Amino acid sequence: MFLLVIMNCKQLFNTYRSFASDEEREGISRTLQETEEWLYEDGDDETENAYASKLQDLKMMVDPIENRYKDEEARAQATRELLNTIVEYRMHADSLPSVDKEPIIRECNKAELWLRERTQQQDSLPKNTDPVLWSNEIRHVKHNLEKICNQIVKGRASVQGQDGKLGDTSSHL
Repeated sequence: MFLLVIMNCKQLFNTYRSFASDEEREGISRTLQETEEWLYEDGDDETENAYASKLQDLKMMVDPIENRYKDEEARAQATRELLNTIVEYRMHADSLPSVDKEPIIRECNKAELWLRERTQQQDSLPKNTDPVLWSNEIRHVKHNLEKICNQIVKGRASVQGQDGKLGDTSSHL
């Protein structure tokens, strides 16, 4: 069982290779080799806690690399979602009066500029370093953009509703 885990670690390690520095790769390779030797020499006589400890040591070394790998994929998806949100709000803003349109466009431009600058910073880094732009940051900016723009749009609908121009269905009941 433990040998299977080591073999899986080696396979995963090859998948994540470009997301690990030379130092990380050497450390993981060394630890895998030592663990494999330990398994064949002393492994039969060890406790479950000893196995768990060895596994935890490997996991601590591989997790940061795996996180970089997974976040690169998630970052691409989050970027697409943020850009789509920006496009949607800009299109929606076209149908609004300038008093409502301008703050929406301003917020969209601000989010787009932030994303462009951070993406340029990220693109200048090698894959084997921790990102300066994490997917959760992009999702947070998207959430804030939606919140701000929705407040602007809802504020307009609320004001229009009070004027009797929009959404007043009570007289039709």
